[in-house]
Amino acid sequence: MEKDFADTKERFTQAYDEYSELNREPPRLTTFNSEQLCDTRLNRVGYVVKDFLRPGLAVLAGSPKVGKSWMVLHLCMQVAKGEPFWSMNTQQGSVLYVALEDSMERLQERILKITDSFSESLHFALSCSGLDDELEEQLRTFVSEHADTRLIVLDTFQKIRAQVREMSYANDYSEVSRLKQIADELGICILLVHHTRKQADNDFMNEISGTNGIAGSADTLMVLKKEKRAARRATLSCTGRDIVDRELGLEFDREAFVWTVKSDSFEPQEDEMPQELWLLVAFMMTKGYVYASVTDFTADFCQSTGAVIQPNHLKRLMNRYRYQLEDEGLSFASIRRAKARMIAVSYYKEETSDAVQQTEARNPDGDPAVTVDDGKIPHPEKRDGEL
Repeated sequence: MEKDFADTKERFTQAYDEYSELNREPPRLTTFNSEQLCDTRLNRVGYVVKDFLRPGLAVLAGSPKVGKSWMVLHLCMQVAKGEPFWSMNTQQGSVLYVALEDSMERLQERILKITDSFSESLHFALSCSGLDDELEEQLRTFVSEHADTRLIVLDTFQKIRAQVREMSYANDYSEVSRLKQIADELGICILLVHHTRKQADNDFMNEISGTNGIAGSADTLMVLKKEKRAARRATLSCTGRDIVDRELGLEFDREAFVWTVKSDSFEPQEDEMPQELWLLVAFMMTKGYVYASVTDFTADFCQSTGAVIQPNHLKRLMNRYRYQLEDEGLSFASIRRAKARMIAVSYYKEETSDAVQQTEARNPDGDPAVTVDDGKIPHPEKRDGEL
């Protein structure tokens, strides 16, 4: 009896598994079209150091004892205090400097040589777990306890790597990607201090120790290099997904114990709003709030201001310069309906965030998300303190 029952149960289980497999929904990708992408209001991407260091995963490489630690200590101090770093504005917030090759005595000596102004937002650690242990949880815990965290420096990368793995593109890419995922998830910058190879190369990215998996996964790459070890001058070469390629000529000040900039290839790129959008701001100052189809809104705008612009072009400019418009007090939400593309536009100068909320609250159709058929991209929330 028991054997018959067991056989029946096994046949039933097998049949059920086969039925489930046949009726299983095929896996689907989460997709969105170009209109949804362009009409969705995403979080404004901030910076750690303007035009130099953005949220994400960055790598600073250089030969041993070239001065990397002096540079990152100065960087950490300036970000923690919200003061300029090499005349570049910083976004103030908590900073964690994990100095895995230093002692407390050495750190104290260095910081006392640089400044007599200290910040409670600058935190240090002399040890941490590795990537194959509990490092990810430790970083997340620190950020959960310091919600304004902007920057975490891991000095050096080699100290946190899995010790049993052989060097390969896949392993390098995997380890850096894990840290990048944490940085992206938490909206912070993680800066890895790393070493360069002994062999020089015409492309400074190829001088970073390891395979191209490191460069392939990181958002920002920087290489600090001297002509001679005893020289006070060095070159910092920078490239990245969200910054302009630049080369800085540096000199180490042996009295102030900081690197100073002597030359910089960077040329600021102004992205001014076109005249049509300044006219739009003036137009909305008289209107306050408008809810209409994009076509009707554009026609009213052109008739009132004398501007000549097509609805699609006006909408594209509004999406491209969304944050500049918000800085001027104008916010908008796009709504896709069955027969028309609608837009809700508000002007409220006193507080940009109030303007965004006002636009959404007064939208008679409700959800400010872009809606196509039954799917939508939800309207993301701003992170506290984000620019």
